Amino acid sequence: MVSPIKMKKMNKDYLNEKSLDPDDWDAFNELLYKVSDDLVEYLKNVGERPVWKSLPKDSRKLFDESLPRTGTEYAKVYDEVKQHILPYPTNNIHPRFWSWVGGTGTPSQLIADMVISAMNSGSLGLDETASTYVEMQLLDWLKVLLDYPSDSSGLLVSGGSMANLVGLAVARTNAAQYDVRNDGIDIKNNSRLIYYSSTETHSCIRKAMELLGLGSESLKLIPVNNDYTINIDLLNQAIESDIEHGNTPACIIANVGTVNTGAIDPLIELSKIAKKQNIWLHSDGAFGAITKLAKKSKHLVEGMELSDSIAFDLHKWMYIQYDCGCVLIKGGAPHKETFSVIPPYIKNFERGLASGPINFSEYGVQLSRSFKALRAWMALKIEGSDKFGELVEQNINQAKYLTNLVIKNQHLEILSPTSLNIVTFRYINKEIDENLINDFNAELLMRLHETGKHAPSSALLDGIFSIRVAITNHRSRLDDFNKLVDDVVIIGNNMLEDYI
Repeated sequence: MVSPIKMKKMNKDYLNEKSLDPDDWDAFNELLYKVSDDLVEYLKNVGERPVWKSLPKDSRKLFDESLPRTGTEYAKVYDEVKQHILPYPTNNIHPRFWSWVGGTGTPSQLIADMVISAMNSGSLGLDETASTYVEMQLLDWLKVLLDYPSDSSGLLVSGGSMANLVGLAVARTNAAQYDVRNDGIDIKNNSRLIYYSSTETHSCIRKAMELLGLGSESLKLIPVNNDYTINIDLLNQAIESDIEHGNTPACIIANVGTVNTGAIDPLIELSKIAKKQNIWLHSDGAFGAITKLAKKSKHLVEGMELSDSIAFDLHKWMYIQYDCGCVLIKGGAPHKETFSVIPPYIKNFERGLASGPINFSEYGVQLSRSFKALRAWMALKIEGSDKFGELVEQNINQAKYLTNLVIKNQHLEILSPTSLNIVTFRYINKEIDENLINDFNAELLMRLHETGKHAPSSALLDGIFSIRVAITNHRSRLDDFNKLVDDVVIIGNNMLEDYI
């Protein structure tokens, strides 16, 4: 029996309960108004700030601080964020950011992110909640936008890398003639499963192969044509050779917009090969898949809808805030068979909280997931899908415009066909030693970044260093590309005396 003195102490401890809610909700609300005002100005005037600047020493000191054991006022912490973090982003929101394939985001999603944080939904699917139905509706909308069958399964994921992992995992299940989930990859008693893609495929494909236990040796990288699309003849030869050697051709990975040049593999031809050989066809459409939304240019990705699975990002060319990727897969059975695990603690019920219509964890790796669907759902509701298609078309036209500027300039050289929204070029001068031209252009790119005016990235094409402009930016204007070309030439001309 607990003594009265001990009971009194226990009651006191129980009554001293805490939470993480603010002590003063009114002051918290006032701070949120201030944050909202600051962020609206931040986006409204983004083009007036440098596209990139290095983090100063004073700001770096913040990240040397030891673990905080006691708390600090909301307003003081926000002031640190405003001074030392907010001014130093990747800045893919800037009109002259064209690095990698960074989407711009939209102001409307500030609202979505506040709602997402306030709701803090786990987005399980098995929970009978609004977040489940938002994601299911969004997936249905995306199927319509990509001309994909309505009975396909789908899942929102963190991005293209995870979307590709999911798609390639389903391809593995489809091709293996044994219980690969139970037995693991077995190449001693079964034939090796072979996946095919071009040498221009994204590095995440190799990672996926390794994570799935298939091994990078099971990934056959096929050489490309002069336009950086996969060489069909060499692909056919590789497939026939594998069959002759007892391997099992399991999957063809089509590039719907390569990361270096935006090249689009011949999708209809690949579909015919896949059908003839009974091979799974997966399309990596990280950004290129969204070309389907552009009415004048959608023919460029004709045949993508014939794929057995498609991986793509909404945070690239649909301008949705990070992070938001998606995978769509024909025929729900192989998808579910690949991932479904139902432990007792996520049992579905007929009624109550756990009576939701779908268990998203049966279609991917994660159980707990953020309510990222709301970002894209709100963006489509506010803007309409036609607006996104017009912006994709606008970026494609801007890429053509920049290509013409480069071709017309005697100091510049185009390095690959502009098939979509990526332009690759370099500065040239006959006096520069050929052994130094790559270093010259790499130095030029770094100096360009340091001006704070432009942020393209780079690519290495057949050993040639290129300045790479990937346009997935709804804020870019034609004059931005005029200024880019002018500044590249000015910097290049100023560098000549150091190289000749």
